[in-house]
Amino acid sequence: MITLKKSDIGGEIISILTKGMYSDPKDALREYVQNSVDAKCENIEIKIRHNNIVVQDDGSGMDFTTMRNAIRLGVSDKNPKNHVGFMGIGIYSSFHICEQLVIYSKVKGQCPNRISFDFKKMRNELEGQREARFKKEIEEEELIALQKLLENNIIIEKLNNEDFVKIGTRVELNGLEPDFFKSLSKFDEVADYLEKVTPLPFNPRFKWGKNIENKIKEFCEKNNSKFKLVNIKLQVNEDGKNLFKPYTDEDFEPEPLQPYYIELRNENEVFGLAWGCLNKDRDSIKNEKVRGFLLKKQGFTIGKREDLLEYFGRPVFFNRTIGEIIVTNTKLLPNASRSTFEPSLLKTSFRESLQNFAKEYYEYADNYQEDQKANDDLNKAIIFFKESNAQLEFYRQDPEKLLEMLFKLKKIFEGLEKKKKAGRYKNISREKDYEIVIDSINKLANQIRFEIVSKKKKSKNITAKSESQIADENKVLPNITTTISDIQYKSLLEVLDSFGLDLGEDIKMVFQFLDEQYIQPSKSKNEYQIKLRRIKQDIEDLLED
Repeated sequence: MITLKKSDIGGEIISILTKGMYSDPKDALREYVQNSVDAKCENIEIKIRHNNIVVQDDGSGMDFTTMRNAIRLGVSDKNPKNHVGFMGIGIYSSFHICEQLVIYSKVKGQCPNRISFDFKKMRNELEGQREARFKKEIEEEELIALQKLLENNIIIEKLNNEDFVKIGTRVELNGLEPDFFKSLSKFDEVADYLEKVTPLPFNPRFKWGKNIENKIKEFCEKNNSKFKLVNIKLQVNEDGKNLFKPYTDEDFEPEPLQPYYIELRNENEVFGLAWGCLNKDRDSIKNEKVRGFLLKKQGFTIGKREDLLEYFGRPVFFNRTIGEIIVTNTKLLPNASRSTFEPSLLKTSFRESLQNFAKEYYEYADNYQEDQKANDDLNKAIIFFKESNAQLEFYRQDPEKLLEMLFKLKKIFEGLEKKKKAGRYKNISREKDYEIVIDSINKLANQIRFEIVSKKKKSKNITAKSESQIADENKVLPNITTTISDIQYKSLLEVLDSFGLDLGEDIKMVFQFLDEQYIQPSKSKNEYQIKLRRIKQDIEDLLED
């Protein structure tokens, strides 16, 4: 058995840990929000002004003993199953970004307490020690021990009620370091970060927000897990607003489909619930910040959206979706930096459930898209029939035009038949429309064949009768009540961008050259649009085969 001395754990460990775990200065805000959520708060105010940050909550607060225990490094009395922060490191997350950390806290019915950390003095002591080591001016036994470093630079004290009136906790980061202040003083950057990583309510401008919240609550209640949202108000100098999840209807074109829910589980474990809103048009979500799925545990983000792309293989439907995977399994624990979950056999099973989820969501999105294509094709067939029927009289003496028209009708017929066999028109409740269109196309095709075979006009009665039949069919053709997806694209690059493909600058230059030299020189803007939409359809089919 080895007996350890105080000097066996050097003070440098605090610098090593915090630098490695909190590379982004905004991570400190996340850590203090986590502590507020663990204190069961409802509201948090974050104020960044000059070179100071204040995080104020209305939670249960800390008594003197709890505050004393909070200074321990790598030790926590929090239960990982019930609390977000449980590593015992988060309180030191601002070690490198401010000169002093001061925390006030008050529990109902008790006097408030205050704890102060002189981070600047700690850093200076460690920096001086490093210089002395480089110069070989310090002996090993003279190195600053962690215990001594903390004892000399932390003060905890009891206060009077008038010193801190509110129940809850107030965290002050005083004397922000200039390099870090540049990032923390940018309102949009801080707001975007907090909206992405913290457990905020949905934006009122997202039509499905309440539906999703209610579904998650219902799922959590059913599986004895917690679902917590917190209101955060951010103010940076003179700019301020209440924060929400970063999803709005404006991210979709023209609107989001209703959420599709998938439970993640295997035979033995329930892992969580995923929701996804697919873009109604067959296009990528323009806002790359919210595109795809995000992993959440107790409302806080784990990793990045792009981390989940690997489960989908191809990015098409991932990039056309906004969604989250809500992990409720209490045995899946995030690592300290919240970049992933800690290694375990359970994590392996969870990864398998993610693969199954991605497969099911891909099938759902693919089915929706194929149904929409079928709907568009049926509407286009109606338009083409009406145009062809109107042009028949003009092309009667032009066999080449008639053959071209007949070929197009044959191609349309085969395409509609293929979708009918796949059950597409049943899915969108347009079986009756399909039958009418197919019957009309057949009769028009027969009329065209009649005109081609006839070297001279037959009896006017015969021709008149045939045209009369076509006219009658034209009357019963369904009106187009749904809009054909007919997005106008400005360039080939915009078509490629609609798939969310990650193209390098060199590849973009090549496509731009091809566009300008071979696609744009069309007879009209309409012809150029037709070419672009055809290219999009062909790429879409290629990616989904």
